[in-house]
Order: sequence, then C-alpha cells, then structure tokens
Amino acid sequence: MKVKDLIEGLEMCNPEAVIRLGGPEEDEVLSICALAKDNKNIWLESASINPLIKKITTRFKMVENGEITEEENYRNLLELCIGPEEVRKAMGDEVCNKFMKRCVEGGLAKEMGRECLFREFK
Repeated sequence: MKVKDLIEGLEMCNPEAVIRLGGPEEDEVLSICALAKDNKNIWLESASINPLIKKITTRFKMVENGEITEEENYRNLLELCIGPEEVRKAMGDEVCNKFMKRCVEGGLAKEMGRECLFREFK
C-alpha cells in the first residue's frame, strides 16, 4: 500500500479513532517509522513488534494497576538506560514530560548517574 492510498482511506475515518494492527482487539499502533535516508519504505510499530516499547508500556501499566509506584518505574527505566526518547515513543508527550520533570528537575537522573540520557533534552 502506498502512503497516499493510506491517507486517502484515513481521511474518511474519525480523527480520534485508535489505529490498531490486525483488528479491533489487537495492538495499538505506537509509531510511524522510516529510515533517515530511505523515504521509500515506511512501517508502523506496535508494542508487540518492538520489545523495548512493550517493556516500557508494561511498566507504565503496572503503575496504573498499582503493582509498582511511579518512582519504582522511573528508577527501573533509568537502571535499564531507557531515556526520554524511548518513553516518548512508547507513551507520548504527556507521560514523557512528567518522566523528564521527575528525572531532571527532581534530581533522579543525577542521583542515579544517568544524566547522560537527558543531555539533548535540557
């Protein structure tokens, strides 16, 4: 399928609808990907396709379900060297901004020696 055909088909859809792969109960599309020097190939990623995204989304769901605290989640992500770029890709801007605020302004990244993950975002 070509991008123009996909755009044309999506123009008729509810702009607030969630895009999923394979059916209404399947994984939500999390990102649109392309290589920097190859604009001829575009693909969609979901949590099940990208194990890192799945790991991040699972951790945030554990917070939602009360299985771990937000602080435990942030510490675990930093221990795994997962920074704002990956959190933004998996969870979106709002969650990432909150993560960055706690890690940078709240001093968690410095405390854990992971400031390097946030250098380009300061």
